[in-house]
Amino acid sequence: MADKLSEQEFLALKAKCEPLLQEALKAELTDTTIKADPKSDLWELPTVDSKTVCKLSPKFEELTGRKLKVKWVKKGGYDSIPEAVADLMSNFAKDHVATAEAVSIAAE
Repeated sequence: MADKLSEQEFLALKAKCEPLLQEALKAELTDTTIKADPKSDLWELPTVDSKTVCKLSPKFEELTGRKLKVKWVKKGGYDSIPEAVADLMSNFAKDHVATAEAVSIAAE
């Protein structure tokens, strides 16, 4: 796979990847979620923590042909699965889309 994607290539890849990554992330969260006492503040964690997003690395590489970089994942986690995947794809675009508009097309 070429180092940089065109805008059209990225948008096609994003459309293919986002639902599959969301599904994989949901499965990962289901498999690893610890049921905490809701009255305790000990478990004040984000809905989607950054380490769980990093566990998508094999699926991400399978879908994109590129390794997931830790720098693409927001420290502190995310409020939702769609937010996590959108941020991941946006940061991926910054490194792998061949135009200056990489950030704006990633948000589409």
